[in-house]
Amino acid sequence: MTTQDPRIDVVILTWNDGELLGGAVASALGSEDVELEVIVVDNGSQPPAVVARDPRVRLIRSDINLGVSAGRNLGVREGAAAVVCLLDSDARLHPDTLTVLLEHLLADPEVAMVVPVFDDQAPEASAGPAPTAMVKAQRMLGRRSDYHAVAPAGSGEWDVDFGIGACQVFRRSVFDEVGGIDERYFYGPEDVDFCLRIRESGWRIVQVRDAGCIHPPRRRFRRSIDRRTLQHGLAVLRHLWRHRRFRSEVAP
Repeated sequence: MTTQDPRIDVVILTWNDGELLGGAVASALGSEDVELEVIVVDNGSQPPAVVARDPRVRLIRSDINLGVSAGRNLGVREGAAAVVCLLDSDARLHPDTLTVLLEHLLADPEVAMVVPVFDDQAPEASAGPAPTAMVKAQRMLGRRSDYHAVAPAGSGEWDVDFGIGACQVFRRSVFDEVGGIDERYFYGPEDVDFCLRIRESGWRIVQVRDAGCIHPPRRRFRRSIDRRTLQHGLAVLRHLWRHRRFRSEVAP
């Protein structure tokens, strides 16, 4: 890393996460060879979230749950760094995660976003080509937990259409260019939509093999049909219709 490299804003959204939040914040603060600010957005937690007393940590409180999209947008727009990392409250960065991701991001001006391979998971568990209607249906029903594989054997990085929002590192200028995360999505699949709009704008998204990150794998189960499931299903249908003309250049 050099002094010319940009600072990074690490945005962590929390809602009733309790002590879980502290691990995500501590992992970000433990990052090596980067200058960062950790912006925690408390999305209406009860009781309110508590964060470490550190000059690099800033807490923003919303009295209501704004949803994932609006909450993350709030955090990103409160920062000023040229590079942003979105990090889930149940994710944990390794000391070198941000360094490795940043090096790959800055190596090519056509790359807008870089994402890791999560520890003990295949690359396709968290990234890949744009999900088809069949893949989305299988995931909603708990029939599959991964996407189509695109990682070439022996390669250190490869292009993907999206990486899940548990850990995304991207250029602030591209976030502004595409209008941020669509706040009409309350909870899912706002992260995939964000990535596809970046790809539709002509940018690359790259997954990096050596950039590790701890995040629990998707659990495979059949969801009961409740209000939240129906709301998510409607959001998925809207997403699929919105991107119905998307043509992936990432070969599965």
